[in-house]
Amino acid sequence: MPHVMNPLRFYFLVLLSVATALRAADGAWTFDRLCTMAAERAAAPYHDDSTPAPATLARLSYDDLCNIAYRHDAAIWRTEKLPFRLMMYFPGGLHSQSVSLNLLEDGQARHQSFDPALFDFRQVVVATNEISATLDYAGFRVHHELNRPGVFDELISFLGASYFRALGKGQTYGASARGIALRPAAGSAEEFPRFTAFWVERPERKADELRLFALLDGPSVCGAYQFVLKPGEDTTVQVRAVLFARKELTNHGIGTLTSMFWHGKNSPDRCGDFRPEVHDSDGLLVADGDGTWRWRPLQNVAAVRDTNLPLGHLQGFGLLQRERHFSSYQDTEALYHHRPSVWVEPTGDWGAGRIRLTELPAHGEYGDNVVACWEPVQPLIPGKPLNAAWTLHWFMEDHMQPTMARCVNTFVAGRRVLLDFAGGELRGTDDKPVAADVSFDNGAIRNLHVIATPDVGGWRVGFDVLPAETNRMSALTVTLRAATGGRILSETWMYQLAL
Repeated sequence: MPHVMNPLRFYFLVLLSVATALRAADGAWTFDRLCTMAAERAAAPYHDDSTPAPATLARLSYDDLCNIAYRHDAAIWRTEKLPFRLMMYFPGGLHSQSVSLNLLEDGQARHQSFDPALFDFRQVVVATNEISATLDYAGFRVHHELNRPGVFDELISFLGASYFRALGKGQTYGASARGIALRPAAGSAEEFPRFTAFWVERPERKADELRLFALLDGPSVCGAYQFVLKPGEDTTVQVRAVLFARKELTNHGIGTLTSMFWHGKNSPDRCGDFRPEVHDSDGLLVADGDGTWRWRPLQNVAAVRDTNLPLGHLQGFGLLQRERHFSSYQDTEALYHHRPSVWVEPTGDWGAGRIRLTELPAHGEYGDNVVACWEPVQPLIPGKPLNAAWTLHWFMEDHMQPTMARCVNTFVAGRRVLLDFAGGELRGTDDKPVAADVSFDNGAIRNLHVIATPDVGGWRVGFDVLPAETNRMSALTVTLRAATGGRILSETWMYQLAL
């Protein structure tokens, strides 16, 4: 449960110095010491003390950075034959702000100095003599024998601000997570605190998990993070965060996820693209503590759009990729049908708050335009740190989703809406009456029909909307129930139409 730390403890932490927090003579490095660092930083004015990349590196393009590869034979812990290996990102271009990378062994921290000799520059020309001795890496990634023995595949990557993304078996990178979101719907006012330093704990030879820590810093907030990475068919990342505000924050998001949605079945056109669908995620799923499940398909909007779902008790939420058929994407390179769904499972009761879904216009597939996070009701204020924990699940199959029927297809054409529900109790119910409860906040519903669709394994709901007012955003919800007895059979489909 997110909670405020005792103010006396906060001021005690502030009194401790960073030097005391890290000094080896005082004992092992601990998460409490990282909290001390974050508290002291938050008590002082913000200052970015990272070493910026020189101009020659700042001018590197995206393609240049992709071609500069860390040498596999130089991977950290490769020669020790440990179950995890670290490889770093070269600083420059979009990632010109570097981070401090430290290794933890026996409770002691050792800084990893930047060394351009560890990179293969291929065809990219870089004047390494102009690189400052104080420069650090842009980020790092962890490798593991994820898919087959003897092959160390990427498992998780930390690169840019507080972004990171992980993989389970057979997955390709898609949606990302963030340490925190600040004012995600405020356009240019959005702030992007960043992880400025990492500490990665050396794993045991037979370890099945990796523990690492990060310091987050920005103009409004500072924080201490602990990550426990557990790879597998479904990879999990356990996150613990202690956040210290420099000024009062009323719209801060935790458990933040970001993704890309360009076009799909519910899009008015394919944006001139040959592929039927292009997206890393196709919907937001929210589980309330009362057993209610809500599914909100993502949209490529014409202007920034906010959707807020107030909840008294959050069970979990996630950005999901439900469409798993190659035929829906026809992409042999991006492999969108292998992009993972990401589920946020709170540790304890997070109290009252809301899910905020922010959608921005997308003009292609190379930038995230979707943000989902949990915003607590209580503001984050100086002197009262926020302590929160959650687990991120990166998965392909549906076991993190409701056992009741799910909306598997959303088709929207003008004022006509078609929905396919499948699974749960809808299996084998062709001969049993099913009804649809449809709500519309801007007029009437016409031509409603609910028919069995054996090819989908469920039922199709179709209807037309007749708006009372035009040029306004209209809200729709649909839930299936048994026609006899009224038992709820499906999650609640939610949508917004610009009419």
